[in-house]
Amino acid sequence: MTQMHPELAAWLTRQEADFPSWAEATGTPETWDFSPASLNALEALIRERYADTRAIDAARHSTFVQVASWYVGEIARRVNGAAWHYLPADPAALPGAPGSRQSVWTRTPRVAQGPAVETPRVFPLNALVAILVEPDENDDEETASEWGGPLRDALILEA
Repeated sequence: MTQMHPELAAWLTRQEADFPSWAEATGTPETWDFSPASLNALEALIRERYADTRAIDAARHSTFVQVASWYVGEIARRVNGAAWHYLPADPAALPGAPGSRQSVWTRTPRVAQGPAVETPRVFPLNALVAILVEPDENDDEETASEWGGPLRDALILEA
């Protein structure tokens, strides 16, 4: 078994510790039971709290967004048996490569079905941001409705 990176372990511990007060602060602590159904409430909460992708991106390091991100990943972990993964920064990585500062893989907690970067995975933070993505004017109604379920999509983890 691979040992968990200390930065990921610290992040997970911090989110789990902050979860009870986060749940209380939402005003509906009984909602947050780690069920897939609770993702509907989380989606509504994100839409209520953030006007657009810029707003949630600006708050990405806040306790609210970090715990919400952890919550999405925990549901994927508990429902699908996925595991948390983390790629630390590598000063020797080429620009844009995994481990570089420019890579989306670097220092972003994710859940995945397997140990490799290529395995089915989800970045919970990106799933939260995707809630607020407005469909392009060229998207048809069916495509637009697909944008409405990024949190539920986080549970699928299919290649």
